[in-house]
Amino acid sequence: MDETILIQAAQAGNKAALRELFEQNRRRIFGLAYQYTKNAEDAEDILQETFIKAFRNLASYRIEREGGFGAWLFRIGVNASIDYLRRHKARRAEAGEEALSAVPAQGSDVDPEETRRLNEWRERIRASLDGLSAKQRMVFLLRHENQFSIREIAYELRCTEGSVKTHLFRAVAALRVQLRPTTVEDRS
Repeated sequence: MDETILIQAAQAGNKAALRELFEQNRRRIFGLAYQYTKNAEDAEDILQETFIKAFRNLASYRIEREGGFGAWLFRIGVNASIDYLRRHKARRAEAGEEALSAVPAQGSDVDPEETRRLNEWRERIRASLDGLSAKQRMVFLLRHENQFSIREIAYELRCTEGSVKTHLFRAVAALRVQLRPTTVEDRS
């Protein structure tokens, strides 16, 4: 069914249309949320929060103003992710987080020392990213993991390109400072 028809039906209260909009967009929003939390449960919470906000505000959605339902929903997801990260930063700092991603499967050609170093490096990167403000982290990840352009990031976050550049510059500078000692240690 055409997205415009689905949106109009959902705005009229059609629950099947709401469900279809959810199904069409859930993977993208979950992926966005998971990218920032690295935790499936937290990503599910953000997914749920995103769709609750979207469905509550669906009556005010205008296709001609928003630039497409997917883009509108993505912006809500980005904002929900930023809000979630802000609310849970203290909790994550106390509880600690899981390692970034699994290391390569153990085999006869995998060096345990290299695996250990890789894990330590990933943990330092994760800790450095967590040290950024939520906005800086979001801009950095959108740029470097999602390959968004500065213009695309500005559009998604509803800010100026100059603001995006400032957040990105500050994020990169902070990461350089945080990761510099690690780089020196690895060379020795």
